[in-house]
Amino acid sequence: MIQPAPLPTRFRALDAWRGICAGLVVLFHVPVLHIAKDWPAFANLQLGVDFFFVLSGFVISHAYQDRLASPAEARGFIVSRFRRLWPMHVVVLGAFVALELAKLAYGSVNPSFAVEAAPFSSGRSPLEIFTNLAFLQSFGLHPGLSWNGPAWSIAVEFWTSVVFLAVVLWWPRVRRETFLALALGSALILALVSPTTLFVSSDWGFVRCLFGFAVGCLVYDLRLRYQLPARLLAWYEVGIALAAFAFMALVPQGLLHLAAPLVFGVLVFVFSFEGGPTSVLLKTRLPQALGRWSFAIYMTHAFLFQILRTGGSFLDQKLGLGRMVMHNGDKLVTIGSSWQALAMLVLIPAVVIAVGAFFHRFVEVPFSGKGRPDAVKRSGSATAAAPAAQRA
Repeated sequence: MIQPAPLPTRFRALDAWRGICAGLVVLFHVPVLHIAKDWPAFANLQLGVDFFFVLSGFVISHAYQDRLASPAEARGFIVSRFRRLWPMHVVVLGAFVALELAKLAYGSVNPSFAVEAAPFSSGRSPLEIFTNLAFLQSFGLHPGLSWNGPAWSIAVEFWTSVVFLAVVLWWPRVRRETFLALALGSALILALVSPTTLFVSSDWGFVRCLFGFAVGCLVYDLRLRYQLPARLLAWYEVGIALAAFAFMALVPQGLLHLAAPLVFGVLVFVFSFEGGPTSVLLKTRLPQALGRWSFAIYMTHAFLFQILRTGGSFLDQKLGLGRMVMHNGDKLVTIGSSWQALAMLVLIPAVVIAVGAFFHRFVEVPFSGKGRPDAVKRSGSATAAAPAAQRA
């Protein structure tokens, strides 16, 4: 490697990757029974969450690691992270609460109407409203995910940001060694407590996030010190993109899953140079739009799918359609044959993207103060890095 050139002010190719991985998570959660539902590779779409943890470590390091030297700057960082994550979280949480109230009201006058769970039961209890508001729903306080399930990841990411702050504020001279220790320690804990899968959330989700985030911080340190040869970037981009998708398609759940943040770390490193034709493609209009909308897409898709499940149950009972089935503990819609249902993997995400764009424009941007940039800017006042959009 040769000595690095100055870093770009914005990592637009990485912003597009954020949108792509948000789309993968949405695909995994689409509540339709289709032929790919039980494929092991399909379950690996959840690894998009771990990509976002790595990306968050990288971009937050880029935006903040040299800008946190005083208590005032530390307070500003925490306020910025909270303001970035909490408003959208509260709005969607409120929508879930409103849906439970509607189910309760309708059920009181139509007691024969059956839903998959009683209103405000486990996973939707009043207590879990308060733990969600405090970003505490992913620390083993509940038996599983609660309310807006995907929000578990932004909760642990907020507290991981606090760990990042402590490292750069108190131990700046050994920052690299500290992040390395956090990455290795987190990986070891995950290997011990969940050797069969990386897909932990409501219990060990914080450790999962810390692992990926620390890897992202280390990748940023490498990016500051090394430069890839420009003439080879086109090959590197294609190679690591294919390797990442091959990993998701071929690697079964187990200890090998722990390599996912490392694979994604290499992808982030390579695409941070934005020097190949793949990066040029990622910086076109549609991938950039998906990147902008990715947080709103991620945060709203579970609510839309819950509406689909509840509405499907209502129509099933009113019209006797028989379209709702339980599959591996999840209520799913059946549409024709399983192959025909694959078409819903295009139509339903398209609706999710449209709703995400709306929430980005009318909720995310107004409440974030400065609005959400296409990518993190380093010049001037550092903007809040994009959250892990993320997550199964």
